[in-house]
Amino acid sequence: MPNTLRFLAKVVVLICALHVVSARAQNNSTSVSFLNGVEVRINGGRTLHFGLDTGAAPAFFIAPERASELALPVVGHRVIHTSDKRVNSATDAANVVRFSELQLAGHSFFNMEGVVLPEKNYDGTLGISLFHDVLLTLDYPCDRLSVTEGELPAANGSDVIAYTTDPDASFAPLRISPTISLQLAGHPLSALLDTGARRLPADVIVPTEIAATLPLGTIISETTISGASGRSFPAHTAKLNGKLVLGNVAFDNPVVMVTDWLDFVDLGRIINDLSFTIDQRNKRIRLNSSGTSECQPR
Repeated sequence: MPNTLRFLAKVVVLICALHVVSARAQNNSTSVSFLNGVEVRINGGRTLHFGLDTGAAPAFFIAPERASELALPVVGHRVIHTSDKRVNSATDAANVVRFSELQLAGHSFFNMEGVVLPEKNYDGTLGISLFHDVLLTLDYPCDRLSVTEGELPAANGSDVIAYTTDPDASFAPLRISPTISLQLAGHPLSALLDTGARRLPADVIVPTEIAATLPLGTIISETTISGASGRSFPAHTAKLNGKLVLGNVAFDNPVVMVTDWLDFVDLGRIINDLSFTIDQRNKRIRLNSSGTSECQPR
């Protein structure tokens, strides 16, 4: 019997989208390292260390002690729920706070709201909404993040691809974060671009119903994923007998995790082999070739 590993998957999001009072960026772009967190300054305070997660809907999460240290004003409260559909009680409502200015990679973002939640590894986490009005480039092989103004060219289905969101989804990231089209062994599917899942031991995560339609090999490993609400979900990994194709990028025999922890397809560690730019205003993603040609995938 394969050894069973256990991963704690903390995926906490808001039931309601946060209000963005004003968000603009000053263009003095510089690229920075980000795989082990990025340096940010909030309201002119000391340098803080934040993670990054495109699968997180709010502009940011911040640890309670950091929110208190910065005296961030509380502007509301939100009941939270998890990716496994459990809703916490009203007594677990999180404080919503607002910063006046956040500085990152040569840019300043103004007057945006985020959520106060405990953070294990960082002072906070930056979510996808922070970057709504700018171009965000994440080069994983080269470990470089940059923020610029402008827009991407029209989608061509190759190096520039369109993405979708689902405004009616109950799970907040699906309403805001990019869902992109891909193929698994020739099967057309849609997957959430979730950089927060890049440390999972699989290139892509699929629910069991979809996995049943895919040509998967023998089981490599078995594990259990524990959601933030405490529910546990069995999972196993297997190689796909075929390619993962995303735009003009293809990967042979990716490792697939099969689990009902999520009811949608989610990109996992394949993110570590990609360099891409997100244009949220036009719902486009550019697949950049420079990262994989110049740097080693992690």
